[in-house]
Amino acid sequence: MLDNDWITSEQTLEAIGKLSATSVDGNVSAKQLLRLREIFSVEQSQFIACQVRLRQQAGKRFPNANQMLFTRLGLQQTTDAGIATYKANLIRKLAADTQHVTDLCCGIGGDLQGFSQHFAVTGVDQDSMLCQLARHNATLKHGKAVNTIPADVTEVTLDTDWVHLDPDRRHDGLRHTDIQSFAPDLPFMNHLIDQVGKSMKGILIKLAPATQIPDAWVDKCQLQWLQSRNECRQQLALFTPLTVDNHKRSAVAVTPSGKTAWAFEADQGELLTARDVPLSNSPVRYIYEPSPAVLAANLAPTWAAQHDLKFIHSGVAYFSKDSHQSVPGGACYRVVDQLPYDLKKIRKWISEHDIGSLEIKKRGIELTPEQVRKQLKPKGSNSITLIVAGNPHTQKTAAAYFAENL
Repeated sequence: MLDNDWITSEQTLEAIGKLSATSVDGNVSAKQLLRLREIFSVEQSQFIACQVRLRQQAGKRFPNANQMLFTRLGLQQTTDAGIATYKANLIRKLAADTQHVTDLCCGIGGDLQGFSQHFAVTGVDQDSMLCQLARHNATLKHGKAVNTIPADVTEVTLDTDWVHLDPDRRHDGLRHTDIQSFAPDLPFMNHLIDQVGKSMKGILIKLAPATQIPDAWVDKCQLQWLQSRNECRQQLALFTPLTVDNHKRSAVAVTPSGKTAWAFEADQGELLTARDVPLSNSPVRYIYEPSPAVLAANLAPTWAAQHDLKFIHSGVAYFSKDSHQSVPGGACYRVVDQLPYDLKKIRKWISEHDIGSLEIKKRGIELTPEQVRKQLKPKGSNSITLIVAGNPHTQKTAAAYFAENL
């Protein structure tokens, strides 16, 4: 068992820094490990080598990754720096007089690092080692004192303005999206929500994008799906006294600096379904694809209707319009050619047009993009995007569109 104080000691941090400087792409050689073993124990050497690899992996998510400390699972689960900054700014926007934020189930401190930019913070996690890492990570950017408490979050007395909660979705070793299987459990989360407007100003609950919230929450909160690095990373349930009468559902793209690249929102009670969006009967000239966050938030039909788009294939989230326009929350492609979904015909088209760089997008067919690529074997010098749209629940033949990203 590693000593928590050793983990963040000057000796350990110096060893990690020196090893990082002499390692290529985060890879640590056997020779380097042997040199570590001259000074450190086996467990300590493995920890130092692991930090070098994890810092390399974290570089795209944290500007100061080369100073941070991680665990493998902690890095997988933690919030990107940009989204953490976005959340901190969101709290400032909703309650400018906020002084203190408590981060329950803080993990390695990704969110805590963002909150510490503007508030006094306390992180709570049952794992004392994670608390040590979180305290180190959260103090890096601004040098403010950060308090962490190694304890069961359900047993901590809260004296705070805001709570951020990241419930454990893998406490039993399996990944869950059912909120009934999270830890802490739903009764505890409901208890926290009941304190909003009383002992605290608000709560942010971090959820997986696919998590279905309880019906009782719908009339109490706003929901945001946050996207970064072109993927939807998390769902955020936001509770304040104001959300009781303002039930928005939003998709938000967050930049690495924590700013909003674009946002699309709708009232919970005014969401459209696929039945509300017509099917295009004219030749497809432009294809519009909603972003991952718009899709995860089930906002695609509402988004399409707002921009006067139509389905290109029944029930499949690709849309069309006869003209090109900039549509926040989605990408636009100009259709070059269209074929029935027949891999032999598609392969012939790719060969005739000397296609080598092939981006593949598909919905409504069984094959994965990787499986499609293996059968098409593009080897040319030109590039194209292949968009396949089908629906196994209808008798309409799937279609393949060759398109240019605008």
